[in-house]
Amino acid sequence: MNRAEWNQLADDFEELVCDVALDETNDQLRRYVDAARLSKEKSVLVDLGCGIGSFIQKFGGRFRKIVGVEFAARTIARAKERCAAIEGTEWHTMDAARAAKRIGPRADLTVCMNVITSPSRAIRDAQWAGVATVTKPSGFALIVVPSIESEEMVQARIRRGASGIKSTQTADGLVEFDGSTQKYYRRDELMSVVRDNGFDVKRIGQLRAPWAREGMTNPRGPGMQNPWDWIVLARRQA
Repeated sequence: MNRAEWNQLADDFEELVCDVALDETNDQLRRYVDAARLSKEKSVLVDLGCGIGSFIQKFGGRFRKIVGVEFAARTIARAKERCAAIEGTEWHTMDAARAAKRIGPRADLTVCMNVITSPSRAIRDAQWAGVATVTKPSGFALIVVPSIESEEMVQARIRRGASGIKSTQTADGLVEFDGSTQKYYRRDELMSVVRDNGFDVKRIGQLRAPWAREGMTNPRGPGMQNPWDWIVLARRQA
C-alpha cells in the first residue's frame, strides 16, 4: 500500500486496518513486553510503523523516551493526537528504513508490527535492517508478522464451506487477497530471518486475532482456534 492510500485510511483506521495492539485476543503483547524487563527510568521505545499510535498509547508509560515512526502524514497526525498525554515522545514522518538511519541505535525495545510485509524482497530486507539499526546491542525487538500457517488454516475452513475472504498463495509466502499482496511467514522462516539480522530469539508465539478479521464468524466445536500472527521477542547480539 502506498503513502496516498495509507493516508486515506487515517480517519477510519480502526475500522479498516488490522491494528494488533487493539485487536489481539490473548494478551500476548503485554506478556512479551513484560518479558523484556525494561527499566521505566532508563529505557527507550522505538515504534517503526506506529500507525495511529495504539502500541505507544497502551505501553508508552513504561518508557523514559519514545520515538514513533510512520510514513503517512495523516496517520501520524492521529497518533500524535491520541498520544498527546504521553511525555517524552518524538515523531518521524518517513518510512521505517530511512528513519532508522536518522534515529540510530537508541532503542531498548524496537517494535515493528505487521510492517515487514511488502511483496518486494528488497524492501523487506531494508526494513529488517532498519530494526537492527535502531536496536541497541543487547536491546530487544518485538516483531509481529502475518502467519502462513494461520492463513492455511483459514483457507482450509473456507474450502470446507465457511464464508470468508479467499486468498491465493505463492511458494515464497506471498499471499494475495482482495487485490492486495503481502508477505506471510512460516515459523521457522521467521526465526531464521530474525537470526540473520543479528538477533537471538527469546520467545516466539501466536498473537491471536478475532475471526472477523478474516470476514468470518467464530467457529463452533472442540479444538477450534482463532487465526494468529507470529510474535517474536528477540535480543540484539552484543
